[in-house]
This record gives sequence, C-alpha cells and structure tokens, in this order.
Amino acid sequence: MRHGQTKFNVEDRVQGMANSDLTDKGIADARALGRGLAQDGITFDRAYASDLTRAADTARLALDAAGQEKLAITETVGLREENYGKYEGQLTNDFSQELFGLPNFTAALLAHQLTLAQIADATRAANEDRVPNRAEDNAMVQNRLDQTLRTIGQEALGEGDRRVLAVSHGTAILMWLNFIGFDTGGQEMLHNASVTGAVFDGAHFNVVDFDDLKWTK
Repeated sequence: MRHGQTKFNVEDRVQGMANSDLTDKGIADARALGRGLAQDGITFDRAYASDLTRAADTARLALDAAGQEKLAITETVGLREENYGKYEGQLTNDFSQELFGLPNFTAALLAHQLTLAQIADATRAANEDRVPNRAEDNAMVQNRLDQTLRTIGQEALGEGDRRVLAVSHGTAILMWLNFIGFDTGGQEMLHNASVTGAVFDGAHFNVVDFDDLKWTK
C-alpha cells in the first residue's frame, strides 16, 4: 500500500526521508481503504510500515477503520522512500530544473523524459559533496526494498500467516516492481492510498494487483 496524500504531495515537494503529515484527504482515503478491504472480507495477520510518519499513520488509520485496532504495526526503515539527500523538501520543479534542465517535474515524468532510475542515480551522484552521502541510487533502493519484503514474506510463511500489510512509498514500490520484472507500463507515479498486491511463494513474487484504488471507492 502507498501512503495517503501528504502536505508535501500537495505542495509538489521532494519527500524522500523527510516527514510530511497526511492531509485531510490522506486521512479520509486511508480510512476509506480500510473500510473497503473489510467489506471485501480482507483481514491481515500481520502489518508492517515504513517508520516515516505518513506511512505509519496510513497503516494505523486503515487498520482501525477495518476493525483491526488490536493488530500491531512493525515499523521498519527497510520500507522507507528513496533518500534524496540535500534535495528533500525542495520544490519538485526546482529539483528537476537543477538536475536535468527540465522545468516541470511531473510533466517530464508523464512524457517519459525521465525514469525513476535515472532520477535516483543522478540524485546520488549530485550528493557526492555530502559526507557521508546518504542519497540512494536506483539499485540501493531496489535491493533494500526487495530484501525487506523477502524477509517479511519468509517470516510470515514460517508462522503460517496468509496475508500481510506493508505500507511503503510510491517511488520505492515502483522501483521494486521494476526490479522483480513486473511490467508497470512505464508508469512513474503511484496513486496515494493505492494497493499493489503480490503473492509470495518463498522465492518469487507474483503481482496480482497494481496501483489499485477499488477499495477506496
């Protein structure tokens, strides 16, 4: 699940590891998603979330609305968004102009002038003046998320759990989907409060839902 809408989303700012609170819409969508899942009879045996506020809050709001108030949420750094280093909090258009000479970040993504991999690799390189350089390139994000989700999946299988909730972030999720070979159709943005479902057999992930908003209706 991607977190609900945040203030930085509305302001078109680079979020990354920076914390930005959910908007009223983000809160409402997280609750609607929880209710929608419950109406479909979908319950979770365990729950995880990025330890960034927007993801952890989305997980709690959705679970509470689904009637799973007592289910604990394990917060983990492994589910965090890409680290953009010195660019976090900057307006996305300023970020795009500085790194790529493109004045409209969203338009560049929609026109496929930029890929998430290109953005991450360029961001890491542009942070080389920082010591230590905490910005992440494409491979770093992909490997981090894949290792985290595999660990979560293996633990769930070992306990006989059937369904796990993991709340993460749009760019990280899309990068991971590319990593496991899922065809995103060139999509470079996920909707807030969307669900991407995958079945894990202990070795491979099979994606069964992608950027799905049907439960928030």
